[in-house]
Amino acid sequence: MLTHSRRNLITQRWLIALIMLIGLLGHSCVATKNEQGPTSLLQANAEEALQAEQFDRAEMLLERAMRVEPRNPENWHLMGRVRFGQHRYAQAVQFCLKSNSLVGKNATLGKQNWILIEKAYTAMGETQKAAEIRRNYLERP
Repeated sequence: MLTHSRRNLITQRWLIALIMLIGLLGHSCVATKNEQGPTSLLQANAEEALQAEQFDRAEMLLERAMRVEPRNPENWHLMGRVRFGQHRYAQAVQFCLKSNSLVGKNATLGKQNWILIEKAYTAMGETQKAAEIRRNYLERP
């Protein structure tokens, strides 16, 4: 028969094990939540600011995101959209080109960059460059 103190010790060990298990499960849930990357919340907030045409706010959020993840092509693309919204078309082109240099196999983001580059050249009145982008990057299968 177990003594009272022995029974308490076993109960305490089970409680400690249970608490540790809950902690591990909670940690794995957090890790799963952040799989999109450390800047996904900043990007989402910047996207909202872009939709509301709050370009200065979006710029501030993306500058923070770029400090955290300087090689994230989505950050560079979003900053290109900010510059386009600010009518700073040449900078929009440069941000999209930088995004394309980091894009890897993400063909969707690459195409979005080329679309924005084409729009920026059109807005700058550089119709030949816009047509070249359209021909070389947007009309290909």
